[in-house]
Amino acid sequence: MKKAIYLMTCSCAILLGSCGDPAAIINSTTETERIPVILTENDLFKGNMILAFLENEDKSVQEANELFLKGLNAYRNEKDLDSADFYLRKSILKEPSAKAYFELGNVYMDEREFSSALLAFGVAEQLDYEPFSKILYNKSCLYALQEKNEMAGQYLEYALQAGYNNLDHISKDKDLEKFRDTYRYKQAIEKGLRGMSDAENLFWLQFKKQFAVMGMPLELKTSVNEKELQGLKYIPYDYEKYIAEMRDEEFSREVSKGFYYYARPYENENFVAVVYIVKDEFMGEFAPLTYRMATFTHEGKLIDKKEIGGRENLSEPIWVATLNKNMTIDVSLVEPIYEKDPDDYGYYENPMTSSKVVGSTKFKVTKSGKIVQEEIKDLASAN
Repeated sequence: MKKAIYLMTCSCAILLGSCGDPAAIINSTTETERIPVILTENDLFKGNMILAFLENEDKSVQEANELFLKGLNAYRNEKDLDSADFYLRKSILKEPSAKAYFELGNVYMDEREFSSALLAFGVAEQLDYEPFSKILYNKSCLYALQEKNEMAGQYLEYALQAGYNNLDHISKDKDLEKFRDTYRYKQAIEKGLRGMSDAENLFWLQFKKQFAVMGMPLELKTSVNEKELQGLKYIPYDYEKYIAEMRDEEFSREVSKGFYYYARPYENENFVAVVYIVKDEFMGEFAPLTYRMATFTHEGKLIDKKEIGGRENLSEPIWVATLNKNMTIDVSLVEPIYEKDPDDYGYYENPMTSSKVVGSTKFKVTKSGKIVQEEIKDLASAN
């Protein structure tokens, strides 16, 4: 789909900056017209162009996600930096995102293209990449690799204060190898640790706060269109500490799954419960959604995890879940009825005409955070 980008004039000055440099000031007047332009490779690190592009009504989020995951797979699994660079840039040109810029910055770091890496991290920061502490830490590594020790120390200190908590990694990271022998490294660690209350807790809080608190009862939608999905924030792979299947399920083969923040339905003195969506990006708009609930201690330690809604495969019944205020979850197992027999025609472009309830189950979240499921009731066998 050909996309247009609008260069918008407005009554205020837009401050745009990246990579710790002073922001450029772009003056403009009252909005008068919108001029369609194509986003090109030359615009990849132009903050004003990126922000204007994101104002477009037409979106290519699905295509961008597919390209992003190909790039992520090439980078993390196949160690193919050229392919990773290619797919991530193509993803950005389809629909710029903080996650794509962050991973592109990582690729440029490995390629020792430090200036480009700094620009990529700068745009990721501008687009509110989370966790922010990771950008600060990676900037410290960039400066350390260039033996700019003062800047490396400044950003390491910032990263610690912002919640970067992997002290073991800091002590072993090859990017910081020479820098660790300097007085500035020791000073940054000391000042950074003094400036933070609890780094691990801060990292957990950054993850937790992204899940919206919603009113009850809450019914989990069985399908979400592309526009609705855009309103959900993508969970970065840096949070695999809390969502282990990001690593265990995906990095053992081709990356295809997208993870999205959804809701924070329950919380008491013992645990916090969150619900996130898992979607196979390569299946596009036909992809089934899976809802997973995970419970954590208030320090971020996993207590329990269960699939509570949706489905993983189109051939399975849909679990239509309703979350109740009393920490119970009612689930109806619904069998879709399609216009044509899926065994003969498949599921793509085969609209669902009706559905029937074929079973039910129920979950209860205990006071300690355990998610207990009742036995599934099969309505067909019951009759």
